[in-house]
Amino acid sequence: MTEYKSRAVRALVELHSVELRKFFVAWKQFKASGKPMPVAKDDPDYESAETLAAHVQRAARGYIMWMSEQLERPITEIERAQTPEDVWKDFDGFAAATLAAWEKHAALIADEELGPTMHKTRWGDLITVETMLEHAVVHPMRHRFQLEKAMGS
Repeated sequence: MTEYKSRAVRALVELHSVELRKFFVAWKQFKASGKPMPVAKDDPDYESAETLAAHVQRAARGYIMWMSEQLERPITEIERAQTPEDVWKDFDGFAAATLAAWEKHAALIADEELGPTMHKTRWGDLITVETMLEHAVVHPMRHRFQLEKAMGS
């Protein structure tokens, strides 16, 4: 078992892993249901079930890479996926490598690195590392919720 510098970080990493796995269970159920994709105006991530799954997976990897970059410990063993096709080349391998990066690199985050320093996200907001950790937990949860509603769950 990985030793973490912060119990708070460990809890959020474990929650992230749980929520990411729950999303993929719901995604597989959604895909099997044959239901149409939820409406998301002008959002290319909703073009298909596959693009949505790739979006969630790319985001998970992007979040840990962003946090590590902000803390000046960039991750070099994996790369950011530029397209959904990058994820789907080896979806299970991509997912496993992303979760392994979370486990390895988040374990290095100490409580004092969680905040109050603000960092600019790739989408332009200023947030703390702790806020990004929390965002990473909620992101797959939100998409799971959307798919469950689309299936009538």
